[in-house]
Amino acid sequence: MYLELIRLVTATDMKRLTERWSRIIRNLNSNDFKDGIELVRLLEKRKGPELAYFDDPLEAAIVFTTIEVLKSRKKERGHFDP
Repeated sequence: MYLELIRLVTATDMKRLTERWSRIIRNLNSNDFKDGIELVRLLEKRKGPELAYFDDPLEAAIVFTTIEVLKSRKKERGHFDP
């Protein structure tokens, strides 16, 4: 029987991703640069056990940034539940 080895995302994977994105963001125009820096900051918050639910760092990044953006929008509208 074939068993597929699943490699889970680690904090190190996310650190590599945010470092790479930080280097890329430096080359963006000033408006995108500011938003890019905020994106990296959002990802740097995510280092906990929830990373183990993913096997792809990019997928984890998309999910976590989307969650943080939605939280921010709710907070701005006064509908934030911690």
